[in-house]
Amino acid sequence: MIREGCEILIYLENVSKCYKNGVNALDNINLQINDGEFVYIIGPTGSGKSTLIKLLDGEEIPTAGTVSVEGIDVGKLKHRRVPYYRRNIGVVFQDFRLLPHMTIFENVAFALEAIGKDKVSIRRRVREVLELVDLSDKAKSFPNQLSGGQQQRATIARAIANKPKVLIADEPTGNLDPEKSNEILELLEKINVEEGTTILMVTHDITLVNKYKKRTISLEQGNVSADSAKGGYIR
Repeated sequence: MIREGCEILIYLENVSKCYKNGVNALDNINLQINDGEFVYIIGPTGSGKSTLIKLLDGEEIPTAGTVSVEGIDVGKLKHRRVPYYRRNIGVVFQDFRLLPHMTIFENVAFALEAIGKDKVSIRRRVREVLELVDLSDKAKSFPNQLSGGQQQRATIARAIANKPKVLIADEPTGNLDPEKSNEILELLEKINVEEGTTILMVTHDITLVNKYKKRTISLEQGNVSADSAKGGYIR
């Protein structure tokens, strides 16, 4: 499902992943995702969604086939190069994973300090992303002083602080009520458009998938069972 004239950012060719316990998580997957796309990854538990994420962020390597992100063969990266590669990948989880002893400003800044950005650049970028996620007034607050929706916004701010090419959102609305889930989806759309970030959103929330229609890739038993450019739940 590739639009003509668009640059391919993520490319999986004949990718399989078999774990040591004998589980075949992915079976000969072929996928192409364009730079700037917003894509849902859906499917039941055990369909291969988590494995796909781990292959993309370099946590796992494929048993067979090629996983390429921005021209980098992820499976062939040397272990010491993986942290540098991950600077191009932002990941958002449903359980937030904010550092409780740090303010929201410090949480976002920490992601940039870890890669050696200078203090002036860090302050500028943190202010920029907090404004983008509508948390400028919460910069000095600690995570436990924020609602679940606000904590997820802070997590997203941290994930995009380094301007990653790809943002992987792993069940980002899993712990949120419908209203806050809609807000998070609209924020991800905003980031996709304004930052030009490619979004891969793994989700079980079919209501969101049907409401905010995007390209939708469905996995089932380690295979791509459907790939709809028009979006919406496929069955």
